Amino acid sequence: MIHIPFFILLPPWFLVRPSSSLSHSVGEPKRSLYSASTMASDESHYCIGIHDQPAFSHPLLKNHTIQKSLTGTRAKSEWPTYEAHVSKVKCPVDTIPVQIVTALDHRAKPQTGTINRSYQHEYATVATDRLEKLYGTIATINVWEPVVENSGELSLAQMWITSGDCETKDLNTIEVGWQVCEVFYKDNKPRLFIYWTSDTYNTTGGYNLHDPGFVQTSSEVVLGGAISPLSSIGGRRQFEITILVWKDPRSGNWWLRVGTDLAGYWPRELFTTLGDHAGKIDWGGEIIDSESFGRHTKTQMGSGRFPQEGFGNASYFRNIQVVDHTCNFQPTPELFTHADTPYYDIKNLHRDELGTHFFFGGPGFGHRHSGVVSLSLSQFFLYLCFSFFIIIII
Repeated sequence: MIHIPFFILLPPWFLVRPSSSLSHSVGEPKRSLYSASTMASDESHYCIGIHDQPAFSHPLLKNHTIQKSLTGTRAKSEWPTYEAHVSKVKCPVDTIPVQIVTALDHRAKPQTGTINRSYQHEYATVATDRLEKLYGTIATINVWEPVVENSGELSLAQMWITSGDCETKDLNTIEVGWQVCEVFYKDNKPRLFIYWTSDTYNTTGGYNLHDPGFVQTSSEVVLGGAISPLSSIGGRRQFEITILVWKDPRSGNWWLRVGTDLAGYWPRELFTTLGDHAGKIDWGGEIIDSESFGRHTKTQMGSGRFPQEGFGNASYFRNIQVVDHTCNFQPTPELFTHADTPYYDIKNLHRDELGTHFFFGGPGFGHRHSGVVSLSLSQFFLYLCFSFFIIIII
């Protein structure tokens, strides 16, 4: 049976919304402006009361009580890493940071008049099958700054925790990773992001804290904040972020940890099919191709190099494990790989007692991983061989 990942069917559009929509959703609470001193000086944030955050404007969370304690997970082992730094600010106790940014939603068509076609989403991913009951995952991802050719496109690396199905329109997802998206953040820096939906990207969900749903508990972690330092081609040191999402068995909420920081959680009330467990998890890369120049985009995925180039050059996920119903890490079940086009690939899937790892990515238009030698190069080798044959005959 052919395995077709759910994300092939996702609606391939996104929309820029007014930046003022966030302030209306939280009832104009008192704000204190902060600057992310460890990151770009032009990034500003405001701190709002933890009970005034956008999550509580969601109708399902009107009577929600913020969870203060949770059941932790226990990892078997971890490799030494060079952890990249996620943007943080210092908000007062019982407040959280909210980034001031134009908001993005990829569920609808763009409002710009210059693009009148659907955007194509392309993937290079590893996925579980749909036979497992899964309660979370942990993975370490190296962070890059891929070139995004058109401002209306994006490049990302993320995990998808899902249940339900597109065909029945009950797909629930929790998504976390890093992304480069100029139309959202107004620059090309890789940034931490989260996303969720409970109805196949139709009317529910959204990015970061722009739409109500995710309950942030950290007074420091900035969702949508830039990440640094970054990995470099040929660099001996690869800079990574470690992401853990797991379902707390007592509350049923899905918690997020970034590095060693608990960021917050998605309340159980938000979901239908994810209310009990996940049925599928995917890890990998995604790009959007707007075909703005009448051809495939040159937008890079990951590092912009093919996975065959390996450590120090290609983007990777490593130490991938899943969480079982007892809140323990377990090796990944049987996995399937998928790459949409010859411009991006995924290779070297390997599993051992320290977790699963794989390399992925690619440079976009102008380069293919098919292994076919270009015509001019082929002609050169043919000429060289023919000349050598003539010399032997003489």
